[in-house]
Amino acid sequence: MPARRFHQVLFVDDFFRSPDNGLHYFPANRRFLQGFFGSALGRLGLPVREIAPRSHGGTIDVARAMALLGLPATPAGWARACVADLAPLRGLEGLPAFGPGCLVIGWGLTPALQHCIDRGGASYLDIEIDPRRFTEHLHFCARTNDARIRAALEARAIDEELFWNHAAAIRGCFARRGAGALFDPRLRVGLFFGQSLVDLSLVSGGRSQHPSAVIGALRTLAQEVDLLVVKPHPYEPALHDLAPIARAIPNVAWTRENTYALLSAENLRFVAGLSSSVLTEARYFLQPVRALIRADRNAPECLPAACSPWMPVGPELGALDFMLDACRAPGEEAAAPPAGASAWPADAIERAFSTRWGFDDRDPGLQALPELVLGRDYAFRTGNPATAWLAHGWSAPDDVDTWSEGSLACLVIPLPPAAVFAHPLQAPGQAPAQRLRVRIDYRCEAQSTRVVALLDGAMLPGQRTSGAWRRSLVFELVPSPQRKCLVLQFFVGEAADAEAAEGADEPVVRSGFTLRKLRVSMSPAGMGDVAALPQPDATAAAPERALDRMLRVVLQSRRAAG
Repeated sequence: MPARRFHQVLFVDDFFRSPDNGLHYFPANRRFLQGFFGSALGRLGLPVREIAPRSHGGTIDVARAMALLGLPATPAGWARACVADLAPLRGLEGLPAFGPGCLVIGWGLTPALQHCIDRGGASYLDIEIDPRRFTEHLHFCARTNDARIRAALEARAIDEELFWNHAAAIRGCFARRGAGALFDPRLRVGLFFGQSLVDLSLVSGGRSQHPSAVIGALRTLAQEVDLLVVKPHPYEPALHDLAPIARAIPNVAWTRENTYALLSAENLRFVAGLSSSVLTEARYFLQPVRALIRADRNAPECLPAACSPWMPVGPELGALDFMLDACRAPGEEAAAPPAGASAWPADAIERAFSTRWGFDDRDPGLQALPELVLGRDYAFRTGNPATAWLAHGWSAPDDVDTWSEGSLACLVIPLPPAAVFAHPLQAPGQAPAQRLRVRIDYRCEAQSTRVVALLDGAMLPGQRTSGAWRRSLVFELVPSPQRKCLVLQFFVGEAADAEAAEGADEPVVRSGFTLRKLRVSMSPAGMGDVAALPQPDATAAAPERALDRMLRVVLQSRRAAG
C-alpha cells in the first residue's frame, strides 16, 4: 500500500519548551504520537523520525536557536518564541527543512512552528486532547494546513450533539445527588479556574499571562456576585500565581469541588479564567463564560491562512484507513476502509494517558453546608458538621482535628440571618450595638510556623494563647445584610524574615497547622480583649506591599514545585 504524497513523516512537539529555556520538557507526548501512528505508517512504508532538543537525545540545539532569534534563554524568551518568525533558524543543525512531501504530526505545535512548516511547503497534523473531557471517553482535537487531511478529519469529526448530550446527562446526575448550590443557595457565585503555570494557551501577545495581569477585570467580575470562588488547577501544586487574587479581591473563596458539579450549580452566575479549557466545557452547561485573555495559539492572525479550525475526532485517527485517506495522491480515489477499521478501542486515549480526566460516576456532588448556630462551639473532627466548611486545603478530618495541606486553606461558613441584619429597634444611621465575635483556635507543631489569616482581603491580627504552639484568632465583625457567609483564608509558611527570604534561591520550608475549634457569637460592641479589624483604607499602598511580600514568602516553597 504505497503512499504517493509523502516521502517522510516527522513527529514534532514544542522543543523550545526545554531545560535550555528554564522549563520542564515532556517528551512523552511526542513519543506517544510515534507509538500511536507508527503501525499505520509502517504498513504504508513511510519512514518516520522524531525531532527533539539535545537535552532529550535529539539534534536541535535550543540555546543556539534562541541566540539566532535574538531571544533570552528564559521562560519569557520561550513565550516570545511561540509566535516568532523562525526564518533565522533556516539551516540550523538538526532542524528539518520541512519541504514538500513531508508530513509533520505534532503535539501542541506553536504558531511559530506551524508557520515554519507551512512556509516550507510541508503539511502538518496538529493534535491534542479535546478540551471537552466530560464525555464517556476522551477524544482528540486536530487541525491541519492540508486540504486533503482536513477533508479526512471532517469525515470523521464527532457530532456536536454528543457533547450536549453528555453534559445534559451530567447535569441530571448532579440534580439527584449532593447539594444544588455551591456553599449556600442564597449566594450568587462566580467561578475562576486556575491553570498550569507554564501553558501554551497562556501565551498572549508573545507573553505568558498570569492572574496578576487581569486583577482589574477579575475585580469587576467579582462585584457582580457575592463570592468569586477560585478553583486551582488539580495538577498544579504551586499557588503563588493565584495568591494576588486573595489580597486584591475581598469576596474571594476557594474550592476543591468537582468541576462538573460546580458547572451544574444552580447559584452559578459565570465561569471565568484566563484561557482554561473549562471555559469551553462551561458552554455545554449553559453557563456564561468570561475569557480574560486571547491566546495566540488560537488567534487566526497568528496562524497560517490555511490552518483549519480544531476538529474533535476519536482515537480511530491512528487507523490505517485514516492514513490512507490523508496520504492519497491528488486524483486518487479514496480507498475502501479495510475490514474491521472501525474496531478501535473506545478507551484508547485514556489508557495511553493513564487517566480518565472526565466525569467520575462515583463523585457525590457538592457538599451541603450547615448553617452556623451562634454561640455554639464547633470542633473540626470526624462526624462534626463543621467539617463541611473546609472548602479547600485541608486533609480528611480524623477523630481529633483536621490538618492544613499545602500553603493555602479556606473556610466558608454560611451565617444565619440573625448574624447579618441589624437589630430591629436600631435607629437609622446608628452604629450597631451588637457585633459578631469570632474565635478560632488552632495549633502548630512547629513554633516557627506562621499562619496568615485573611478576611475580606485584609490580614487579621493573631493572638497567641497559653503554650508555645497553641494560637487563636479573635476578632469582631459588624453585622451586615451583605455578609451572608464568613470566608477565611489561611496562608501557611515558616516565620522567616520576609525581607531576607523574598530573594532567596532556596524554598522556604513549610509545615501545616491543625484546626481545633471555632465559635461565633453575638456580643456588645467593644467587649473583651478583641483585635480590631483593619478598615478598608488599611489596604493602602504600603500595607498592600507588605502583605504581597508576605504572601510571596509564605508561598515561595510552592514556586519550586511549579
